[in-house]
Amino acid sequence: MLLTAFLQDLLTTGSITLSSQPASFEAADLAAAESLLQDYHAEDCLNLPYTAPAFEAAAALWAVQYLYHAAVLAVVRELDEAAIATYLPEYKGEPTPAAHYSADLSLRYLPDLLQLAQGLAPADALVAHLRRTAGQWPLSFVGHEPADADAEAILLAHPALRGAYLDRIIAAHDRARASQPHLAPLVQAALGAHGAQLWPDFHLFTSPA
Repeated sequence: MLLTAFLQDLLTTGSITLSSQPASFEAADLAAAESLLQDYHAEDCLNLPYTAPAFEAAAALWAVQYLYHAAVLAVVRELDEAAIATYLPEYKGEPTPAAHYSADLSLRYLPDLLQLAQGLAPADALVAHLRRTAGQWPLSFVGHEPADADAEAILLAHPALRGAYLDRIIAAHDRARASQPHLAPLVQAALGAHGAQLWPDFHLFTSPA
């Protein structure tokens, strides 16, 4: 039950145990991981404004396997681009709000791994792959890679995901995002009367010249 143990450790202690090579997961392991992710979704929903998107098992399971294999590939440096393509496939489903939120349950841990991989080998093929993934899943990568416009539009069109996205931008003080013309007024509205406390210099880089 490699994947289930990995997920349990990640969610409870923040430490993880990996195999020495990428792995294929048994059906029972995937089913148990799905159950854990569904419970995590139900708990995490309580922190979102408005009504959270529904749990989408396919996206959640894709993301946790992606995270697991990305961690293995970051450690096992001799694996090549063929292994990256095999074990880190793109999500094949529709990128719905439910998919974005369900994938984020695991992908929110990926920025730390990307930073680790960049530190080890900034020009590595794994780093380039993870950076592309970051653009496709912007809810999970606030404060890091630029967002793909279409992916970001999905977040902004959904009230709960828009609120979560803006909250993360504020928490990370993500100037690159907050200064964009389509996001600056949304961030300003989200700050409301608490701007001076939450982001004291926000007006310095968003006010018209």
